[in-house]
Amino acid sequence: MRIWAFGLAIISLWAQKSKVTSAALAVQDAEYEKALNFLQEALASPQLLKPKDIAKAYMLRGRAYMGMLLSSKDPQGVLNKYPNLFEEVILSIRKCKEQDAAKEFENDLKLTAAQASGVLYLKGFELFQKEKLADARQHFTWALELYEMIGQKEFYPPYALRGIVNLQLRDTTAAIQDLEKARTLAAQKPLPKEQEGQLLPFVYSSLINAYGGKGDTEKALSIANEGRSKFPTDDNIRRAELNLYLQNPGLQEKALERFRQELQRDPKNETYMVIYAQLWERINPDSAAAYYQQVLALNPNNLNARYNLGAYYVNQAAELSAKYNETRDEKLQQKYFAKMQEYFRLALPHLEKAHEQLPEDMALLQSLIQVTTHLGMDDKAQDYLRKKNTIQQKKN
Repeated sequence: MRIWAFGLAIISLWAQKSKVTSAALAVQDAEYEKALNFLQEALASPQLLKPKDIAKAYMLRGRAYMGMLLSSKDPQGVLNKYPNLFEEVILSIRKCKEQDAAKEFENDLKLTAAQASGVLYLKGFELFQKEKLADARQHFTWALELYEMIGQKEFYPPYALRGIVNLQLRDTTAAIQDLEKARTLAAQKPLPKEQEGQLLPFVYSSLINAYGGKGDTEKALSIANEGRSKFPTDDNIRRAELNLYLQNPGLQEKALERFRQELQRDPKNETYMVIYAQLWERINPDSAAAYYQQVLALNPNNLNARYNLGAYYVNQAAELSAKYNETRDEKLQQKYFAKMQEYFRLALPHLEKAHEQLPEDMALLQSLIQVTTHLGMDDKAQDYLRKKNTIQQKKN
């Protein structure tokens, strides 16, 4: 009886192992779903497999999933059918490593990891663009695990993007950790200049925001100086630095002095002049407007100057409108009304120019509706209102 039971055990072990062998042949023949079916049967009873065979089964499972995805003419269809495909690949790689004490399948795992890492990174970026932030973070995390496994620890974009995602998810500590890692790696092994210019400025602007949000203004200013020296015309770094100054009134004088010095060194630098004008807005809007006019004299197409100068005139008109409503003196009302209309006329061309560059900016459209209505341009007002409603309908 014991001999008979032992024989059954040997047959069971052989049967399970044969399923792994069949799966290997199916993978070689690119019959990936067939391979996955064999592996599902084999791994349903892992106690009947040796650790080496379990490791091989998980290695093949990862290869089958990636092979199915990469060979398909409809990869999205594959992901729809197997929504947990990437998670299964990561799990398979981890399980294989756990069971492969002799590292027999190390090279096979690296091949799968090399295939999956780039796909995971790109999928994370796609999810980030769709604002599916938690899913994007998970995919970047998986990608980083695989990049480390294949010896590409110095590839910093996944750290950068995960840091930006963490910041948007309000996990400031994790964001700083990732962004600082990206900044360090970028200094050690920079990407080609064109690629670096697309991503690294976001690392600096995000770090400025992160440190500023934590109240570490000195560190934020240090990062801003470094970022500006590397990317002097980048709008994101400029905005982050400006927001830092605007959110910290105690830095107002320091900010004005620094940019005054910058403009002395480079009086035609429109980027610095726009920042200087924006800093003046808080304490002296008239001075800010004068600097915006100087920017437009240098470059009539400067969007920030157009937008902000148009907003300045609208705000001036709004102040006069309040005075108009407060007084009962008809002469004063006539005076305020005439001046108010003058400000609206001055605002209109700047707002229209800005609208050409930002056709879906809702605040800008609202200002244009307000201005054209006050100026009696009913047809234009209706046109801008239609545009605004169309954009709102698209978003809904």
